[in-house]
Amino acid sequence: MFIETERLVLRKFANDDFDDFCEFAMDDEMCKMMGRNLMSTKDDARWNFEWLKDKEERGYVLQYKDTGRVIGNLTVGGVPKELLGLEELKDKIGRSMSFSISKSYQHKGLMFEAVSAVIKHLFELEGMDYVQCGHFPFNIASEMLQKKMDFKYLTTLRFVDEGIEVVSVENILWNSMKKTSL
Repeated sequence: MFIETERLVLRKFANDDFDDFCEFAMDDEMCKMMGRNLMSTKDDARWNFEWLKDKEERGYVLQYKDTGRVIGNLTVGGVPKELLGLEELKDKIGRSMSFSISKSYQHKGLMFEAVSAVIKHLFELEGMDYVQCGHFPFNIASEMLQKKMDFKYLTTLRFVDEGIEVVSVENILWNSMKKTSL
């Protein structure tokens, strides 16, 4: 998938994106909001970058057209297995989405622009029934973006990660062009 919006290019990761990636991915607050371990060195960030670049089939950078710099990332993946057993999702085809953007580019409508374009692609070109997206209760920016995009509450997941209970609010956006929405 390659998507171009008014201000962004969404494309696959490239090796020369690493320095730009580090600028936003190594931020402690960004790591917390994404539920990632803190990345205090470039070596810490390298593992995450390489995973997104090489292992995540649908991991994309958000490249800002005005500067050519990578300012964020967005991943489209499989829906978490914990959600697939929900009655609402039986016999439906969907994808999960996660994203992050540099703090200096937040509150400019850029992530809304990127997510809207990807959702349009998933619904119109791939025929998905829904897109699922989650956020941690303390990640108000993601919560507000999902509400603005008309995602609806689906469920709350609770799990243990490295001995710590984690709570994730899971939301869903139904494809209104299909008769599958509830």
